[in-house]
Amino acid sequence: MNVDAKKNEPTFDIEKFLTISRQLDLTGLVLEDAKKYGLNQSEVRVLRYMQDTELYTVHYMKALMETSALADEEARAFLVNWGYEECYHGRTLAKILSICGHEPSRKSIEEFARPRKWTEVLQDAGGRLLSIISPDFIAVHMSWGAINELTACNAYTRMAELSDNPILAEVCRRIVKDERRHFAFYYQQAQRRLRASGLAQGMARVALRALWEPVGGSMQPRESRDFVGAYLFGDEAGRRCLREIDQRIAQLPGLEWFDLVSKHTNEGSARIERAGVPVDRPRTRPIVQA
Repeated sequence: MNVDAKKNEPTFDIEKFLTISRQLDLTGLVLEDAKKYGLNQSEVRVLRYMQDTELYTVHYMKALMETSALADEEARAFLVNWGYEECYHGRTLAKILSICGHEPSRKSIEEFARPRKWTEVLQDAGGRLLSIISPDFIAVHMSWGAINELTACNAYTRMAELSDNPILAEVCRRIVKDERRHFAFYYQQAQRRLRASGLAQGMARVALRALWEPVGGSMQPRESRDFVGAYLFGDEAGRRCLREIDQRIAQLPGLEWFDLVSKHTNEGSARIERAGVPVDRPRTRPIVQA
């Protein structure tokens, strides 16, 4: 990310992004070695959720491309490559599950195969209509994307920190490198669009407060979402990550109030604890940066 000296605002170098965009970099890694270390049951559950979330990205991309975002050359170019990269994240996680002797999730495939719910059709149609009525509505999508990508950065970082499987940990660190670039795009877009319009700020505030939920939650049972949040963020180090996410998003114009990532995730972790669901979280270890 560069900085516009005149406006003192971050800018996203779309040409650089397009140039380096590719499938997940696995150079020097032998994924088959993951079998030597295995996965605990909590990791399996979290990885299936992550796999589904990555592969389901194409649905969000489709919904966004059906709005006026399609007319934005930079957004259009980014979204195509973003979906491509996220797909490879999901495929790699599925491969690690298979190598370690666990069936990958088929949830994302089943989601695309089933008839769409009327609420989903209505929600997507509403987004298209609002984007026609006001181009400022795109700011909602960009803010939403920034939240989810920053959450993903922290989720993969935590998985790398917690796992005893060094191959999985390294894969997660490499995914983080991609997710940081994705976050940079969404955050810059959200910042620019929110700063330019009080209407955009109002729409983002209403939509996020009414509809936002942790990433992946729309296609998974609440217990699955809660479990993932409890595993990755249910200790003090994890809760600190959640606060840092909220604080970064709260720097966006009009979102000074934002605390939803901590609120929803901590509430989910509390539900898991009350239900007595075991969370096999290893002792926190420092991350060796790639």
